[in-house]
Amino acid sequence: MKQRSMRTLWSILLALGMVASTLGASPASAAQSLGDFYNSTNIHEVYLTIDSASSTNLDKAPKDYTAATVQFKTANGSSSGQISIGLRLKGSTSLEKLSGRPSFKLKFNWKDLKGNRFLGLKGMTLNAMTQDTSMIHETAAYRLFNAMGIPASKTGYAKVFINGTLKGLYLNIETPDDIFLSKRFADPTQHLYEAQAFKDLMIGNDAGGENTGKFTVDEGWGTTPNKLDLKKLIEVANISSPASWWTAMNKYTNRSLLIKQFAVENFLGHWDSYSGPIINNHFWRSNDKGVFTMIPWGVDQTFGENRQTTVLADDYFFAMDAREVGYPWVMQSHKKPAIPRGLLFQRCLDYKPCKTEYLNNLKLVSAKATSSNLAGFMTNTAKLVVAFSNDTAKSEQTRSIAWLKKQQTNVANLMKKYGIK
Repeated sequence: MKQRSMRTLWSILLALGMVASTLGASPASAAQSLGDFYNSTNIHEVYLTIDSASSTNLDKAPKDYTAATVQFKTANGSSSGQISIGLRLKGSTSLEKLSGRPSFKLKFNWKDLKGNRFLGLKGMTLNAMTQDTSMIHETAAYRLFNAMGIPASKTGYAKVFINGTLKGLYLNIETPDDIFLSKRFADPTQHLYEAQAFKDLMIGNDAGGENTGKFTVDEGWGTTPNKLDLKKLIEVANISSPASWWTAMNKYTNRSLLIKQFAVENFLGHWDSYSGPIINNHFWRSNDKGVFTMIPWGVDQTFGENRQTTVLADDYFFAMDAREVGYPWVMQSHKKPAIPRGLLFQRCLDYKPCKTEYLNNLKLVSAKATSSNLAGFMTNTAKLVVAFSNDTAKSEQTRSIAWLKKQQTNVANLMKKYGIK
């Protein structure tokens, strides 16, 4: 009877997340805060321990979580102690083997650790910045999204060690999940959908289950195991009448925030976004009323970096008011200089009230880059990561800061083109 009571008490404590230290989270983590890991003024340390069996698992199935432990150390020396986690590799075109310098997904509530948290988080994303030569694009881009009121991740820099060996400097990116959503939305979340590249809001793209189809479900399937809200969004996206489409978009999306996001994406030169030609790197979050908000992701290839060429410090720009644009590798992949952008963005450009709102938001974004001193932030961040910056990175940092000013000139010229003062 006593033994059964102890098991019951253990289950209750586990459900309440009160046994984190026994499951791996150390009481020392109480001295740490999320501000230690998501800020732009210092570099923390992440120590991953991966045994041979888990290493083999990651080589065979890099996107499947496997057992590992992690220890976090802040800049002031505070340690979390060893924490048991699930670990997998991250990336598509940027995916690297464990022997290289891969990006990682950490899950604190994996399998028998269900209910476990670290400083309230269920997981972390450690990005190797493979597609960000400058090492400052991502953190600056997310900063601008947040400054414009877009629900976007916070970031911080980390030195990552694997079994005691330094792998290099990583960006610790706040992971979009139900914890993230609860901090940014007052209303209940119904679903969080993760989109795939080139898979737009076309009729039929709501097919599939939680982990199948053009849009997979990261949050909400357990409570609402269907995609009826996504089906409705797709119907709205394809309404033929521009005026009816515009009205329906205001009912089924946070329309003003969506148009503002288009403006930030275009200002950043984010061709790998929804409003870009890749129609990629975004989440759709629906509330319990079926109203959707878009969340940005994957902002590493921004600020005009042209990784397609071997020329250092060359800029890449695309038209901010065109239905079709290119991207650095478009000729290799599509054999033509421009391809269509996201459906909703195309429709916005085609309907004057939407286009006008978008252009005015572009002007606001450009002004925010100045008022928030984004160039100064990028300069200071470059100084923070200087120990990890080779000559190529330093050149790209300098180019990116100069590109920002050029893009503001491009926006000013666009305003003149449309008579916006």
